[in-house]
Amino acid sequence: MELKKKETEKDVLIVRDEKTGEIGVVAGLKSDGTPNVTNAKPENGQAFLRFDRHGDVLDNFFSNFFRQCKEPKRFGFYRVAADRVENVLQVLKDLLKNPEANKELLAPHLVDTEKYEKLAKQEQSETSTKEKTPQEQTEGKGQQQEAQQGDKQKKEYQPIDENRINWSELEEKWGVNRQSLEASGNFKKMLNYGKSSLVTVAPKFGDERFETEARLSFKSMPDGSVRLIPHLIRKEPQLDKGFEGYTFSAEDKNNLKNTGNMGRIAQLTNSSTGETTPAYISIDRLTNNIAAIPVNKIRIPEKIGDTILTEQDKKELRAGHPVPNKEITLTNGKAFTTTLQVNVEQRGVEFVPLNSQIKQDNQQAKHEDQQQQKTYNFQWLDASGNLRAPKTFGGVTLTPEQQSDFTAGKAILVNDMVRDKQGKPYTAYIKFNQEEGKPKYYRSDPDVSKAQQVTPSSDSKTQVAVNSEGKTNEATKHIAEPLQQGQATPANTQQQQRQSQGTQNKPKGVGV
Repeated sequence: MELKKKETEKDVLIVRDEKTGEIGVVAGLKSDGTPNVTNAKPENGQAFLRFDRHGDVLDNFFSNFFRQCKEPKRFGFYRVAADRVENVLQVLKDLLKNPEANKELLAPHLVDTEKYEKLAKQEQSETSTKEKTPQEQTEGKGQQQEAQQGDKQKKEYQPIDENRINWSELEEKWGVNRQSLEASGNFKKMLNYGKSSLVTVAPKFGDERFETEARLSFKSMPDGSVRLIPHLIRKEPQLDKGFEGYTFSAEDKNNLKNTGNMGRIAQLTNSSTGETTPAYISIDRLTNNIAAIPVNKIRIPEKIGDTILTEQDKKELRAGHPVPNKEITLTNGKAFTTTLQVNVEQRGVEFVPLNSQIKQDNQQAKHEDQQQQKTYNFQWLDASGNLRAPKTFGGVTLTPEQQSDFTAGKAILVNDMVRDKQGKPYTAYIKFNQEEGKPKYYRSDPDVSKAQQVTPSSDSKTQVAVNSEGKTNEATKHIAEPLQQGQATPANTQQQQRQSQGTQNKPKGVGV
């Protein structure tokens, strides 16, 4: 078979492990510096490391390979045309069964890595010389240097420079202004490399604007400018496609759909350099986008609230695994059992909610009012695991006493909230549920025994049951309108006529 290729075509690397005999296409580097190998099937083409004659991708790959790999001599590399790799790979396998006899046929494709090896050794030598310290240096000085280095790294952290944000451009292109971001509390999060909650954006296409919802983040560009990145809502996570060189297994997909976290570390590949980075992967539960963060960007805490994490707990969390049935005691004395796991969006450890099945359809969220979105996106627990109180529930501003009771874990009574699905006001008790990781709504006080309970706003029961829960009230079944607060019967002559007419036309049968 002809092995020659056109010079204008993109190439890929074939690698042979001389120890095991394994041959495959290079798809970047693993964390230990060894080549990440995949088969030559067309469906894996997105993961292939591609390069041309004049690019620096190949130089970057081998530079990283010789810096990180402990046994570089173990691997032999060959370059072939990308569009014929599947057929050529089989030919190479046959030729490499006897490389000496087929030396001349292999020579045009064999990559001479000697120069990369020399450069890597030279860099290592220079680095070693710079890092040498006098032997008489005391242990105390060494520790002091480590502390200073740690302080230096902390000082090097800089939030995004807000002075580099072109607000007029963002408002013109996306319909986003600074005032709205500051008022919603999203601006500070975005300056610290986080994402906003769901907000309405109005991108402009030609002369028209189209409103949609997205989470927003800022990204510093090489030229010093700051770019706005919109994370639009997807109907469902795109798990069948590769993500930065990584292919999701059936187990990965199941974990991401059921908990929002993949449950292990993935090796992601930089398509430009071929360098791989170990990272955690999660699903953004608000947008269904896939999100990742390098392992070294996550700090596993020593304790959560008053609960000290064991070494085994921390080991499991570092590996991305869940820590189930963990008993947590908060600093306010509240105790509960939950599952801990690293989450990308939290940039740390989260309490995985029991009902964490990711929504496959976000259409309902688009029709919820602004207050519902703010409440849904609210971070209920602070970094120490303590409960936080929102300023409002269902559009009703909480009093300082209500906020204090809520953070203490008590149920609070909130009157006339606009939160049922028909936009009608209603009243309920609200208490935070530790297991589900969110507040729950009650018709009666959950902190009072049944013998003592006094149901608040009993006149709202029928309204909530019909408007929000889809239940039927025989007395108002045929009026075809949302019930007002306190309504349990037809409110006027017109409704009475519709109800009467509907009852007369009701077919005979067994009533429910």
